[in-house]
Amino acid sequence: MSASGIRQRGFWDTALFHLFREEVAMDFFTQLFSYMDTVLMPVYRMHDAPLFGYYLGTLVLSFLCVITGEYSMSLAYRTTKDTIDRDTFEMAHFQNMSIKALKAGNKDAYRACNRIANDAYGSNFFSRIALSASSLWPVFLGLGWMQYRFGAVDFSALVPVSGAEHILGYGTTFVLCYIASRILFHSAKNKYLTLLPRRELS
Repeated sequence: MSASGIRQRGFWDTALFHLFREEVAMDFFTQLFSYMDTVLMPVYRMHDAPLFGYYLGTLVLSFLCVITGEYSMSLAYRTTKDTIDRDTFEMAHFQNMSIKALKAGNKDAYRACNRIANDAYGSNFFSRIALSASSLWPVFLGLGWMQYRFGAVDFSALVPVSGAEHILGYGTTFVLCYIASRILFHSAKNKYLTLLPRRELS
């Protein structure tokens, strides 16, 4: 068999593999969204007015996304806390050491300490970005389900605003409800923390 034939067979094998992988992923998400249907749709049907029920259900969904994301970020922080604390310590420590070395006129020590401090800063920076991103995966899951359920539907604004678009898609309504849910969650969280005794906060 020629080399071109080997390359061609390898290409088709790869294409078939990707096709199989995409079909498996689609089946998984279809089953997952069907299960989410059984849990979420009763909430959407709680109110007799369909539009109000839609916004109520989307608000509940977005609030669940906020809570799940917060717990995911908390779990991720507990997992990476030692690494973040170590990078924070090394960043401050070697930055101070580099300043002392510079004042002492030791350029080699300054470069070495400054390089370690920069590496620790980069590691700490990307760890915190990953930590923040860990709270967003429920948002993409929620949007995926909404596309599955409401992708072909447009909705009227619950409260019409003069000069604004009155027909909204599922993405816009979810984002608005998610922002409101996050504001309400952090407001309730801060209020709860202020009511805790000092010994519980320490």
